Amino acid sequence: MEILALHSKQILLILSLVLFTVCGLWFAMRIRRATRLLRGRDIREGLVADAIVLLSEEHPSSYLQGDAYCTFQVHVKPARGRNFVSEVHVLREQLKRIPQAGDHVSVRYIYSGRKRTVALNLDSIGQV
Repeated sequence: MEILALHSKQILLILSLVLFTVCGLWFAMRIRRATRLLRGRDIREGLVADAIVLLSEEHPSSYLQGDAYCTFQVHVKPARGRNFVSEVHVLREQLKRIPQAGDHVSVRYIYSGRKRTVALNLDSIGQV
């Protein structure tokens, strides 16, 4: 009987190892999801929706790349689900025409958890 008995320190050690393993797996999955979103592979597979530009700002240069970029605040109206407002950043050189407030644009979005990732469909600006 004494051989099978576990001491409180051993139980605490086993529980802490289980907790560290679960936390490590959770952290690894979050990192994997974040890198997939940043690579942009998922956004191409995202859902298409219509949006209205609420705010359009042009910035002369960014600190990271040194290129001009534009910031848009868009009101996305998906086919299913709730409408939402999101902010989108696009390099100026990628835009043929800068959408102004009130313009209709097409966007792709991914809804994962609490965060929505939104990207403009650059080819459809001015066509929606």
